[in-house]
Amino acid sequence: MAKVVGFVCFLLCVQVHAADKMYGVFMVVKGGVQIHTEGKTAPAKVGAKVYEGDKVVTAADSRAKIVMSDRNVLNLSPDTTIEITQYQNDAATGKKNVEIKLSGGKIRSNVEQTYDGEKSKFQIKTPTAVAGVRGTQFQAGFDVKTQMTSIVTFKGAVSLAAVNAQGKMVGNPVMVKKGEMTTAAPNAAPETPKALPKEEIKQIDGDSVASAVTAPVETATVEAGTNTRDVASEAPLAGTDKPAAPTSMIDSQDMDLGMAQEIKPIAAPVLAPPTVVKAPTQDTLKDVTRTLNGKTKVIITPRPR
Repeated sequence: MAKVVGFVCFLLCVQVHAADKMYGVFMVVKGGVQIHTEGKTAPAKVGAKVYEGDKVVTAADSRAKIVMSDRNVLNLSPDTTIEITQYQNDAATGKKNVEIKLSGGKIRSNVEQTYDGEKSKFQIKTPTAVAGVRGTQFQAGFDVKTQMTSIVTFKGAVSLAAVNAQGKMVGNPVMVKKGEMTTAAPNAAPETPKALPKEEIKQIDGDSVASAVTAPVETATVEAGTNTRDVASEAPLAGTDKPAAPTSMIDSQDMDLGMAQEIKPIAAPVLAPPTVVKAPTQDTLKDVTRTLNGKTKVIITPRPR
């Protein structure tokens, strides 16, 4: 019950003031994960923040899960490099624009916000294609060797357009619906989306999520007061017959209640005091007399108390 309450508190705290810069928090870090920001490189740790303009790189056998301040979730597979080139979500103006460059590997996105694809966009760009969504769950991949872009949709639909080296669209975009996948080769239109067997979709779905169920190559620890979390301690004990818990976008094992302490909650709106209109009372007497020109004259006299 405490973990559930903590999870709810995190979702409330992970939102920020409109004037604050959008950012994400590393919820899971397994193996070698690095953050490149403003010319500096640092190892990622659970609870570390990532901002617009940062580049995140996962090594072989490494994974990461980032929860953005607007609740969108990014899961990075091994050997993946992304750059958060643009991340806007202004509650005051309603402006929402996200652009993430995927230069290698795979990224699983759980898009909680709604984008119209025109005034507000959520896009993942590779060197050969652009994927746009309005609110869905999907995996985008880019193979550096073959220069092939791939899309697998788990929920909703994803629009995929192929682009050439000059950034111009090649052929017509395709819509990849739930349970479908497609690929886009260099200088070629995307293939017609095809449905995948349910078991294959289930396998890809599970593999694309960075949960804290299996033992990591390295550990990441975050401290908040007396609350210390070691990701390695969450691995199943050797020799136990208990099956591994199913993976999910955010599960209780991925949570650390101290990691969100620095995240500013939404300020409570300041409401003007309500205008009180007093109902008429019996404290007044009205004497009405008629003047000579036909107009009515009203004289109000306070009633003695």
